[in-house]
Amino acid sequence: MDVSFWLRHFAGASLLAKAIYLSLLALSVVAWAIIIAKVRALRRNARGTRRFLEIYRRMRRDLPGLLRQVGGDRGSFDSPLVAVFVRGCEELQAGLARDPSAGAGAPRPRISPLQFSTLARAVAAVEDKCFLDLEHFLIILATTVSAAPFLGLLGTVWGILEAFQTMGARGATGVTAVGSGISEALIATAAGLLVAIPALLGYNFIGARIRELAGEADAFSADFLALIEREFVREDRP
Repeated sequence: MDVSFWLRHFAGASLLAKAIYLSLLALSVVAWAIIIAKVRALRRNARGTRRFLEIYRRMRRDLPGLLRQVGGDRGSFDSPLVAVFVRGCEELQAGLARDPSAGAGAPRPRISPLQFSTLARAVAAVEDKCFLDLEHFLIILATTVSAAPFLGLLGTVWGILEAFQTMGARGATGVTAVGSGISEALIATAAGLLVAIPALLGYNFIGARIRELAGEADAFSADFLALIEREFVREDRP
């Protein structure tokens, strides 16, 4: 079918059918824009995460050096793990600067367990914010998945009603009497499914990738906090 068929069908459709078609078109455009933007963001995060983890495994004993390297090329490390690492290092440096034993013969400044608890909460807050940003607008995809089939169903019911009304008004039962309404009903059904299916696939794919990245972030946070606790937290004695 060529474009002229769809234009003729849209021009001859009822007002409600036109509203349904335009609503489905708007949902489709928004859904595809969200899917493309999120897939690109997740690919950037995956590349940044792989690169950062490679460097972290080599330099995890030299956190200041790793922080300088990451800070000097922040654009190449687009990843929630980097945000977690930078925030943790900032809190660690602030705590170490307030160590009262610094410069008093201590081997190196350390932070208290209370300061470490504050650091852990700050790291968790940054991680949560990063994933909230990644999940932003996914509610629109979920809404599209739910709403598009029902809009198509509404168009289907309306098209069938119009077909029966035409059949009753003309007193005829042939294809010519009901063809227009049935065609409108079937096209509305197909349009709803064509909008909902890509949105569903995109939503599931993006959700799976976000969960995978969240698992990597949780594992990194646990390792990073364990390293800080082991190397920089002093034991408070009663």
